[in-house]
Formats: sequence, C-alpha cells, structure tokens
Amino acid sequence: MNQKKLMQNINKQKKILFLGGAYAQIPILDEAKKMGFYIITCDYLPDNPGHKIADEYHNVSTTDMKGVLSLAKRVKPDFVVAYASDPAAPVAAFVSDKLGLPGNPYNSVRILSEKDLFRKYLKDNGFVTPEIIQMTEKDNTGKKLCAFKFPYIIKPTDSSGSKGVSIVSNVNEISNAINLAFKFSRNKRIIAEEFIDNKLADIHGDGFIVDGELIFSSLGDHIYNSKANPFNPIGTTWPSSQSSDVINKIEIDVARIIKGTGFRNGPVNIEARVNSKGIHYIMEIGPRSGGHFVPNAIHYSTGFNMVKATLDALIGNKISIPGQIKKYAAYYAIHCDYDGKLIQLSINDKLEPFIKEFHQYVLPGEEVKSFLGANAAIGILIMAFNNREQMEYIFANMQKFVDLKIDKIMDLQQNL
Repeated sequence: MNQKKLMQNINKQKKILFLGGAYAQIPILDEAKKMGFYIITCDYLPDNPGHKIADEYHNVSTTDMKGVLSLAKRVKPDFVVAYASDPAAPVAAFVSDKLGLPGNPYNSVRILSEKDLFRKYLKDNGFVTPEIIQMTEKDNTGKKLCAFKFPYIIKPTDSSGSKGVSIVSNVNEISNAINLAFKFSRNKRIIAEEFIDNKLADIHGDGFIVDGELIFSSLGDHIYNSKANPFNPIGTTWPSSQSSDVINKIEIDVARIIKGTGFRNGPVNIEARVNSKGIHYIMEIGPRSGGHFVPNAIHYSTGFNMVKATLDALIGNKISIPGQIKKYAAYYAIHCDYDGKLIQLSINDKLEPFIKEFHQYVLPGEEVKSFLGANAAIGILIMAFNNREQMEYIFANMQKFVDLKIDKIMDLQQNL
C-alpha cells in the first residue's frame, strides 16, 4: 500500500489516545485493535507491553496534564481514554474537556479520584462516610490528629493500588505514616481517616454507567491477607457472599453518587465496607475499570464484556446487558511479602482446570518487590469455579497451588 492510501485509511479510522501501556491496559488495546481503531499510547515507560499493540507510542507521562494535552493537540484523537488507571483518569477527562471530545466531566472525575474531595462530597450530600483530617506539606503536624481515636488510617489523596497507606495505632507511628503518605502523593495532600472495620464485609467490583445511570454492577468479596500491606488486596471472588439486601443498598448509594457527581458514561470500580454494626460505607468509586484484569474476571462470572462496552460507549453503540448468570469467578494476585529475586513460579496441576487466564509480570531471574502496592504483583490468575465451596477452598489454600521460589534480599543493615 502506498503512503497516500495508508494516510487515507488512517484518517478514516477513529483514533484513540490511550494513557498507558501496562499489562492492565492490554485487554482494551486488543479489543480496540479488533474493532478497527487507530491506537495511540503514551506513558513514560517505553518497554510497557501495550505499546507493541499500538500504531503509535509517545513518551509522555500519563499524569502530565499539559504534556498529554500538547500531545493530543498534535495527534488529534477522537477519544482520550484512561483504562484501569486512577492517576490517568483525571488527565483523560481534563484533555477531553479542553478539546471538546466525548468523555466524563473533569470535575466529576476529580471528585471520584481524589479521596479528600470524595469524602467531602459524601458528607455534604448526606452519605455515611469516615471522618477525615486533611494535611498538606506546610500543615502536617500530628497535633491536628488529636480528635481521632486510635487506630486510624493515613493515606495519600491521589494515589492508587494501596500505595502509601498506613494504619496508625499509637503516637510513635504518626510521623512515619505521614512521611510515607506524602511520598506517594503527587498533589501533596494527604488525609488521616477514621478507621472503618470490615468485620461483616469488604465489597469490591465494577459497575457500568450509561447516561448517568448505573445499568450494571457485579460486586464480589475483597480478600486481604498480605503481611507486607494489610490494605493491599490479594484478590476478589464473585459473586459476593453477602445478602442481596446488603448489595442492593450499596448499589443504590453508588447510583446516587454517580448521578450527583455528574459522571456520565463508562466503567467504575467500587469498594465498600460493612462494619461490625452493619453500617455500609462507600469507600471508593474509581472513575475507571478495576485493575488486575477485574473486567475479565467479571466477564467469566456474568457474561458481560465491559472491555468492549467501554469502547462501544465511546462511539455511541447500544450497550446490552446479558441476564446475570452469576457464575463463580475470581482474580488472585500472586505476590511475595518481601523483596527478592524470582527463581521459579510453578502452578499445581490441580489448579489448572480452573485457570482461565494467567498473566505473569515477573520472570525468573527478575526482581520481586514486597507486596506493598498493587504494582508489586508477580502475576495475576483469573479463575472460574463450579461452586462457592470450591472457590473458597482454593483461595484459603492458595499456597498449596502456587509455589514460589524466591531468593530473599537480606536487610543490608543486618550485615553491617
């Protein structure tokens, strides 16, 4: 094909500028390629695997609003998309607003993305929400926290994947928790937040919005047991074991919040807790799909392809929801609770029949990071099961089915 015809074909294609090219973005990049889009990716990591799928790649950070806006003005996309990325979601909305492209309002996305703004919105609009105290680098004295009873949480307002989050149980832990939160905060605003126990339920999943209405929701049970970071989930199992009454109350609140903030179209990632008194709290509504291939797991559970629906919504195709079949499915983050080097990762043959997808991030000989944040996963298993008992047994005994051999990096100070 000559250069002139090639350029004519490119001009006919709808262009999407995707912010990111990491493993989590591959499903939507593959789907966009199937649907005939011209794909442009950008981030500051040229080796990210998603860039190999793209027609163009540009080395621009996904959190650089001015840089992405400048890039978009040059490449002239029809859509700007941040898939499964909290930090990039406000940037995509900002650029879309500036260029008059389809997307969600920047203010709506910002409220959902920044924890202090989200908590304020919930409180101002009558939702049950944890009390918070906001701190900046200029005003971060621990004295402001006297109003809180131990334990409480200190976290960045604009981080993701549980990075920079600490539970504070006494005054000696305050300073380190504050410093850690600021380390992972780009906007240099952090919050101390009333601790909400999850003794009755920890709920997680994705929803899908069309014209401001929550038309689909699939909520499961978040699983935590990492020693490195107790706030970093190792997986989710679908559907939730909680009663339909609990799930309905959460979905009603999510729908009200979506409507009130002005979020219009596309996927959202939902986290909620039910405390020991039976009170439910909406902890987060991320204006994007869940990471760790959550939409893929939900597809196996419900039959709804949210990846394709995300692209269909952009171009105005009708979104049809299948009857919710509610099969049993899960994602599991293969992880280690200390730093080291991966020697071997092997999966027991007994687990193989349940594995739908296996995405390995770290290969033998490569560095393994302690599971302090979602980005430290060694790999992701997407699984489907015949019944809940089978699913719960496998999750409770995952160390029997996934064998990791890792050379531990010793603390250098111990060797001095």
